Amino acid sequence: MSKQQGELSLGQFENQIAVVTGAGNNGIGWGIAKHAALELGMHVVLVDLHRSVVDSACERLKELVDQQKVIGVQCDVTRVEDLERCVTEIQEKIPDSPIGMVFANAGVIFNNTILKSDLEDWKTTLNVNVIGVVATAKVFIPLLQAQQGESVFCSTASVGGLVRGDGGAASYQASKHAVVALSESLSFEIAKKSPQIRVCVLCPCIVASSLMASSEVNKRSGRGELEVDPQQLQPMSHQFSMTPENHAKQVFDLMEQGKFYMVTDNVRPYVDHDYPFDAQTIINERLQNLEQLDLDNSDAFVALEGRHPSSILKGPMFQEITRLAKVDT
Repeated sequence: MSKQQGELSLGQFENQIAVVTGAGNNGIGWGIAKHAALELGMHVVLVDLHRSVVDSACERLKELVDQQKVIGVQCDVTRVEDLERCVTEIQEKIPDSPIGMVFANAGVIFNNTILKSDLEDWKTTLNVNVIGVVATAKVFIPLLQAQQGESVFCSTASVGGLVRGDGGAASYQASKHAVVALSESLSFEIAKKSPQIRVCVLCPCIVASSLMASSEVNKRSGRGELEVDPQQLQPMSHQFSMTPENHAKQVFDLMEQGKFYMVTDNVRPYVDHDYPFDAQTIINERLQNLEQLDLDNSDAFVALEGRHPSSILKGPMFQEITRLAKVDT
C-alpha cells in the first residue's frame, strides 16, 4: 500500500501553505481556509474570481490570525496563465514555506433540467467545475512533486458526483461525476512516482453557501452586465445545513483518517440535529443499479408536496423538511 493511503498527521503542515480556490464568498472554501489558518497554523492563499471579493475575505481572515501570512489572489481557475501568476505571487510573498495543501474548490451551479437548460450554462459549468480542477492540478501538482515532504491535493466534487442523476441539477451533477473520475485518475497517475502527495476528493452534502448566488453574479460579470465590482455574498442556510466552519472540521477529520472519498454528511457532531442527508444509503442505491445493470426510476413517480420528485433529496433531512412544511401550512 502506498503512502497515499492511511492516516495523515495534520500537525506536520504548521507554517506550510494552504491554497484554496473559490474561497471568497463565505462557503466551503472559506471554511477550509479559516480552519487551515486557525487550527493548523498554516499560511493561507485565498483565491477567487473577483478582486473585491477576495480582498474582503483576505482582510477578514487577517483579523483572526496572529503569525500566519494570508494573501488574496484574483484568479480565473480556467486559465492556466492566471494560476501560474498565482504561483508567482505565492513564491514572492511566502518564499520560505512549502505548499502543504491545495484545494481545487472553485465551482458554479445552475439548476435546471436538461431539456430546459441553457447550453451556455453547461459550458460554463463544465469549464469551471472540471477544466478548473484540471488546470489547478496541472499547475500545482508539479510543485508538490518537487517537494520532499507530504502534501495534499483535494478537489471539490459533491455527493452529487457519487449518486445517480435525477433532473434538476443535471449539468452540476455531470460535472461532479467528472471531478470524481479525474481525481481517481490523478491519484492513480502519481501513486508510484509521487507517493508523498495525497490526492482526495471532497463530496459535500448540504453546506451553507452562496454558490447559486455567486454563480449568477459570475455569469452576469462574464456578460459585462455588472456596473460595479461584486461584493462578498453571505451563505444561504437552513436549519439542517452545516456551517462552513463545522463542515471544514469534518473535511480535516476525514483527511486525517486518510479517506480518499471524503463524503461530508450532515451528522453529529458537525450539526446539532438528527436528520442526516444519508449519503451512504443513496450511494448504495446507485451501486445496486450498477450491479444489476438497471436503473430504478421509481422515485420519479413519488408525489412530494411542494417539491419535485427526486431520487437524491429524499433522506431523513428532506422527510423532515417536508413534514415541517406541512405543519407550517
